[in-house]
Amino acid sequence: MDNTIISTRHGLIKFMSLFHSLFTPTFKRKIDDEYDCTKNQIKAILILGRAKEITPTILGKCMDMEKGSITTLIDSMKSMNLVYREDDPKDKRKIIIKLSKEGERYYIRQEENFNKRIEELFSILSKEEIEKFNNSLKTIVGVLEKVRDNQ
Repeated sequence: MDNTIISTRHGLIKFMSLFHSLFTPTFKRKIDDEYDCTKNQIKAILILGRAKEITPTILGKCMDMEKGSITTLIDSMKSMNLVYREDDPKDKRKIIIKLSKEGERYYIRQEENFNKRIEELFSILSKEEIEKFNNSLKTIVGVLEKVRDNQ
């Protein structure tokens, strides 16, 4: 196997481990959280907040969850009045998931929590290090999107 591929594999595993250990605490339940959301519900809210609308299939792919699990997740968020379903105007066979007004307010609070966590973690870095990290992240996202789009 090519050394570049081996190095890439090791880097990806290390990246996933570091990302989860540093950022996953942001998604854990908080005692003062009025909705008592699970970390998957919070992640789904953050994805929906960015996307504005999404199909359950795409949400499942984004979260690496099976169809039945995504349906259960969406149902639970719907019962909390955080999301709602509507027919896709372009294709009546499809359903679109959107944030409710309450869901939008919750999304804003979760974004603030995530931003605070990033600020806390990156407070030890210089402005130049943060810019370098941001540029590297843009490159990684660009490469991964290219790979995804060519699947």
